[in-house]
Amino acid sequence: MKKVKISVDLSGHNYADKELNVKTDNIIECLTDNSNFPTLSDQLAPVKTKNDYFGSLIVKMEQGNKQITSEKKKAREDLENALRSLAGKVQDISGGDEAIILTSGFDINRKPTTVGELEQPKNVIVKQGTTSASLEVSWSVVAHASSYEVRYTKAPLTDASVFTTSTTTKHKVNLDNLELRESYLVQIAGIGSDPKRIWSVAVTSCYVS
Repeated sequence: MKKVKISVDLSGHNYADKELNVKTDNIIECLTDNSNFPTLSDQLAPVKTKNDYFGSLIVKMEQGNKQITSEKKKAREDLENALRSLAGKVQDISGGDEAIILTSGFDINRKPTTVGELEQPKNVIVKQGTTSASLEVSWSVVAHASSYEVRYTKAPLTDASVFTTSTTTKHKVNLDNLELRESYLVQIAGIGSDPKRIWSVAVTSCYVS
């Protein structure tokens, strides 16, 4: 098995401030209760604290205060260092296994190559959401996918069916504001350099409550 390495280039040319803030939230969520990294759950709190502070300064930046700009720059440096430290631990625990690393939310270093069609998303699970009129959808990570497209419509599928679509960088999503006592058909597709979408097998939910 060829070992891969985590990308630790978290600089501004790769991630704007808001993008790094969102990326960090995703990493924290992916590592929380992740069976591949059981020892890291307890080490996420300091990273979350740094990211929350960084996020608060991004909001304050809209005021154009020079002092806030300086504080935000320092907060970003602290956050980047914390993420690099966390990435090093993920790298060691994973042993360079690409599939395991990708469950952490971190990206991997890749040589410039043309990636063709992505694999069909697997293990799509649709269940009742934690709030009324919602569904929670999750699926396995698709290698080389930069994000995912989710589409859903009322079941059963007919010629008149119209899909609602959304995109996410995570491998799970909540579908809100659905109609009660209706069931929905849900599909997932990875988004990469190839414009073609390879949709998952359609999964039909139980009745929304």
